[in-house]
Amino acid sequence: MSADTFRERVRGRERLLGTFVKTPAYQSVEVVASGGLDFALIDAEHAPFDRCTLDAAVLAARASQLPVLVRIPDNSAATILNVLDIGATGVVVPHMRDPDQIAQVFAATRYRSGGSAGRGFSNSPRAGGYGGIGMEDLIPAADKNTVVICQIEDKEAVEKIERIAAIDDVDCLFIGKADLAVSCGFIGADRALLDAAVERICAACNAAGKAVGIFLPNLDELSRYEDLGVTLFVIGSDQALLKMQLKTIVSKFRE
Repeated sequence: MSADTFRERVRGRERLLGTFVKTPAYQSVEVVASGGLDFALIDAEHAPFDRCTLDAAVLAARASQLPVLVRIPDNSAATILNVLDIGATGVVVPHMRDPDQIAQVFAATRYRSGGSAGRGFSNSPRAGGYGGIGMEDLIPAADKNTVVICQIEDKEAVEKIERIAAIDDVDCLFIGKADLAVSCGFIGADRALLDAAVERICAACNAAGKAVGIFLPNLDELSRYEDLGVTLFVIGSDQALLKMQLKTIVSKFRE
């Protein structure tokens, strides 16, 4: 394990492996943490997490010393504040379409971002050690280490991808292939059209020295995306891995 912070590892384009956590139970996070992954990604966008279950899941990750990202359901400052206050390592923000939108999101993750759009301060939550970490220590550490990953999953974002990839504040661009296919009207179309959009995103990130991530259901196409410059991989989910293992067991048992 690198001694760098997780943000430094992401920005350094280190090869990183994580999985989605879609079950709103802290035990799932503990099990995932025992597997040797680099991070977990809690899916608060498409899974039934509420504030209490999300809080417990982040606590489990921190107790297991596993970096934990949260894919948030929206990009409001209040949602970002809640996730960071409970101690998440960073946020994965869906449907980031243009530089102005991204600038607003980044401002909401930083105390010293300037203006009223910045992160509201309180050291009373978990992130502040329940009052144990003073302002002079908490603010620079949080601003330095909080990870911001923007999902690129809309036609509008691809059209502006060179400008988006050049934004230094963003640590990684995460390709959402499914929503990208929907947005571009590629459902049922030749896969080459979607592949071309993905390749354009990767090329823009490579040119800007920006980390790029992607979700894959398994490792079958790992080398293909590594060749495109992808370094952050989210493979499957707790539920998918459980289902896959059960199918394997049942199949062998029925032989």
